[in-house]
Amino acid sequence: MTKDTIKILERQREDLVVRVLKKHEEIEANRSFTERVLSSISELLVVFDYTFKVLQVNQEFFKKTGLQPTHEATLSVEDLAEPEVAKHIRSAFGNGEIEELEFNLQTKEGSLPVKARGSTLTNPEGLSLHMLICSDCSEFYELINRLQEGQKQLIHSSRLASLGEMTAGIGHELTQPLNAILLLARNCSRAMEHPEQHKEMLKENIDIIIDRVNKASSIINTMRSFGCKVEEDLVPIEINQLTRKTLRFLEPHLQLNEIETDLHLSDTPCYFLGVDVRIEQVLLNLIQNAIQAMGCEPNPVLTLTTHIAPWVNPRTMRKESHVIIQVKDNGVGIHDEQLEKIFDPFFTTRTVGTGMGLGLSIVERILNSFSGLIQVESTLGEGTCFTVAIPEYETDEAAQEEKI
Repeated sequence: MTKDTIKILERQREDLVVRVLKKHEEIEANRSFTERVLSSISELLVVFDYTFKVLQVNQEFFKKTGLQPTHEATLSVEDLAEPEVAKHIRSAFGNGEIEELEFNLQTKEGSLPVKARGSTLTNPEGLSLHMLICSDCSEFYELINRLQEGQKQLIHSSRLASLGEMTAGIGHELTQPLNAILLLARNCSRAMEHPEQHKEMLKENIDIIIDRVNKASSIINTMRSFGCKVEEDLVPIEINQLTRKTLRFLEPHLQLNEIETDLHLSDTPCYFLGVDVRIEQVLLNLIQNAIQAMGCEPNPVLTLTTHIAPWVNPRTMRKESHVIIQVKDNGVGIHDEQLEKIFDPFFTTRTVGTGMGLGLSIVERILNSFSGLIQVESTLGEGTCFTVAIPEYETDEAAQEEKI
């Protein structure tokens, strides 16, 4: 082999080495650029191969989950989601793209609520890669929970304020049985000097004392139920029973204001799904407003009506069977311009310092949470009527009666 041939081969070798090095630098540069781009994405990025093994994740994914695929332990879609969700992801990618999917992404510490979208990319050689982009929703759900907790506290505070407004009536109602107990106990004490002579009177007085104690305990227990915290479990509620319970609680307040109660309750039970403490709050606010509206009325009458009627459900926009509750007074009425703002927070027709204007706003929010609604009609000098409609709940007993 001549020297010229050797030199040519050496130059070709050097040229080949240079080209290989340049190609390697280009690949490394592309990889570095890709990693920088991925690290700058605020969402969690996961890339699967065609078998749904994890090929690559970005730094945000590792930061939020603590999971990262390695050569020793390769992650799969089943490691990132519950079995049903993983099955759905496989199926969705098989049928096309994932437009929107909410699920709990598994992490080292537990799980992370995310909203995901995904797409499939195919290279010129026909190799498919599935890319899943997840947005962290934990802060959003935390905010929602705080708002719900704030609403609970607001409703509870409103109930306690209502209890405070009725202190005079409740105190009057408790004073009666306590005075009777005191008087009868004194009689019993004097009669104990000759117990055999007053045996019948002692027995009668003790029976009355027991009855008065039970009445006072009933008032206190009712106060406790109205002052308790709100529970969240939806249960079937019978509105006629709840209306009578609320009226028993308000009876001292109604008597103190010399208000006549006119009841027109349905002959058949009326059920709906709700939280009894919250519906008590609705009735409490509406009846208290009626009592205040009739403050100057010489013959105040509170009319309560319940029945079942068809109504448009605001969620389904279909006419469905609803439980209807009406609270009507013959008070001063409300101006037309005030009716438009009656459910606005902090709007009140009371004098300054006697109300915050949150009662009807809370009532509307409570009813909306049960797919219910409230309407108001009023005529100046004649009174106001609030109508509440909540979707009827068909109990097993009612369904059996219909079949019969």
